[in-house]
This record gives sequence, C-alpha cells and structure tokens, in this order.
Amino acid sequence: MRTESKYCTNDALSLLGKLASADTSVNEYRDSFFQLGKLLGFQIDKLIPDLQNGFALACSSEDSDWLASGLLSQLEHKDPAVAVFWNERQTIGEFTMAPIVRSYEEDLSQCKILVIVKSIIFTSCVVKTQLLRLISEMTPERIIIASPVFYKDADVHLKNEFPEAISDKFEFIYFVMDTETNERGEVIPGIGGSVYERLGLGNSITKNKYVPDLVKKRRALCYDY
Repeated sequence: MRTESKYCTNDALSLLGKLASADTSVNEYRDSFFQLGKLLGFQIDKLIPDLQNGFALACSSEDSDWLASGLLSQLEHKDPAVAVFWNERQTIGEFTMAPIVRSYEEDLSQCKILVIVKSIIFTSCVVKTQLLRLISEMTPERIIIASPVFYKDADVHLKNEFPEAISDKFEFIYFVMDTETNERGEVIPGIGGSVYERLGLGNSITKNKYVPDLVKKRRALCYDY
C-alpha cells in the first residue's frame, strides 16, 4: 500500500511511476531522480527561506549526480557545503551495516542546518551511518532527512537510533510511504528495484568505483581558489 504525504504532487507521482516501471531506460531513470530532487529542493527551500546559518547537504555517491544534483539546483543560492559518502552494505546474520569506505567532505563545521538526501529510506542504516559521521564534525540545529520514498516506520526506527537531543532535530520530507516488500526484500513499488543497477552503476560493490560528476566539479572549484 502506498500513502501520499502532504508534500506529494501529481508531478512527483508521475516521476515515481517512471521509477517503478521496468520499461524506464537508464537515462529516463536518472532524469526522473533529478526531477524528483528538484521537487524536494523546492519543499526544502520553503522550510529554510531566510537562511542565516550555514547549510550542508549530504548524500550517497550513487545519489550525487541525479537526486542530490536536482535538489542542489533549487538551493544553490543558499551556497551549501557538500558531503558525499561511498557506503558498502554488509549483512551479518540479521544485522545490516553500511560502513563508509570513502568520502568527499567540504568544511561543515560552521553549518547549522543539515540536509541528508537519499533515493529511498528503507532500513535507514546508510542514513544512520552518515549521521553519526556528520554529527561528529558539526553541530546542526536542524536535521532535514529527505527522500522521494519512505518505507513504513523508517522515520520512527531512525529516531530510535539516536538520543532525543539529536532525534528531536529531525524533520522528514518525502512524497510517498510504502508498506510492502517483494520476495527479494525490495520495497514495492518503491523505486523499481536496485537503484544501483537501474542507474547503470552495477551492483553494490562496483557502484563504489563511480566518481560522481558533482564531486569532480566541486573539487575543481576548490582548486580554482
């Protein structure tokens, strides 16, 4: 069952339909995420209209060039700092972990608003790992966790992983919440299966060889100064 949030629009539903379709090409899938990122960015821009404190955006490497870049296109005027993480999912028995194996991080120390964007929030282990890393380097006053799709109770589970001093800062933005999974353990309709494969990045191991254009461009800007 799929439930729409207060942020959902007809445009978001149409784009989510493209993600769910097996007939959507790699380029269309990527563009759909970019457009969904723009819609998320529009909502976040309304939440932080008068930004007086620093703003940081964090994402996974596979989300950088499409979902995160779409979001950034709506928020560039707020001059965000960016952090990109390469996570490697590991399952040991019933436990799933996502240690960070590589990162690109700009100066986040003065940022008071943190936005984490993810293609789908399911087990939330990736977001948890990134949050633990980030709050060791900055002290955000607000933490906005954004994704086109949440799995049922993912927001509750994530809040339970942190003390109230941190979890009380959480704000969740998503378009739909799904409540079912298939025999492969994938959320349905979710984002149409394995995001790495649908984006053309291979599996959960080979996708970590990909260096996003976003990172290359941000590095180049740093070298120019």
